[in-house]
Amino acid sequence: MAPNETHLPDPKRKHGPYRPFTSDPGWNEAWWWLGIPLLVAAFVIGAYQIAPEWYRRYVIPEGYGILEVSHFFIPLFGLLIAGGLSFLPFVRARPVVFAVAVIGALSCLYIAGEEMSWGQHIFHWNTPEYWAMVNRQEETNLHNTYAIFEKTPRSILEAAIFIGGLLVPIAALFWPWLRACRASLFLPAATLAPTALGAFIFKLIDRLQQGGHIPTLLFRPSETIETYLYFFILAYLIVFARRIKELEVAEGVLRK
Repeated sequence: MAPNETHLPDPKRKHGPYRPFTSDPGWNEAWWWLGIPLLVAAFVIGAYQIAPEWYRRYVIPEGYGILEVSHFFIPLFGLLIAGGLSFLPFVRARPVVFAVAVIGALSCLYIAGEEMSWGQHIFHWNTPEYWAMVNRQEETNLHNTYAIFEKTPRSILEAAIFIGGLLVPIAALFWPWLRACRASLFLPAATLAPTALGAFIFKLIDRLQQGGHIPTLLFRPSETIETYLYFFILAYLIVFARRIKELEVAEGVLRK
C-alpha cells in the first residue's frame, strides 16, 4: 500500500487508514431525507387540527388508513433492498454485512406482514377462535398478543435509532474518525437524524398528551411514531446499499 493510500471502510479489510463514504446523501438530496420527515409532521398535525373526523376516518384506520398502508409499503420496499443485498456475492463474502442484510430483510418482512395481519386486512378471513382468545384485536398477527412480539422489538428499535440516529451523528461532529473507521459501513448516515428526531418528538408529544400536560395536538401519535421508525429502517437500508455499491466499485477499480 502506498504511504498515503486510504481505503473505504470494508469489514473484510482489517487495517486502514480508511476514508469516509462519499455516497451518503447530501444537501442535494434533502428533498427526501429532510423533506419527507417534515412533510409527515405537517400532514398529520395539519390534517388532525383542520379536519379531525377526516383524519380518524381516512388516516389511521386499521388496514386501509393512509398511515397504516404506508406501514406496509415502507418496510416492503426495505425488504426488497435488504433481500436483494443478501444475494450479492460481495455481501455473502462478508459475514457481518450479510448478517445485517438478512436481519434487515427479516425485520421488514415481519413488520409488513404484521401491519396487514399477514393478509387478513386484504382478504378479510375470519380469525380462528383459539387465536382470537389471545389476540387483543382478534386478528391473525403476533404483535397484538404478547409483549415479546411488539413492545420488546419496538423498544430495541427505538434504542437503536436513538443511539445510531441521534447520538452517533452528534459524536461524529466531535470525533470525525467515526466516519472513517472499520465499522463506518454500519453506522447510520448523519442525514437520518431528522427522521430519528421526528420519532422522538412525536413520542414526547404522546407522553405529554397522555399525562395531560399539553392539549391534544394529534390523535394516536403512536401511529406517526411508527411511520418514522419504519422510514428510518428504509432510509438506513438505502444508505447501506449505496455504501456497498461504492465498496464494490472501489474494489473493482483496485482489481484492474
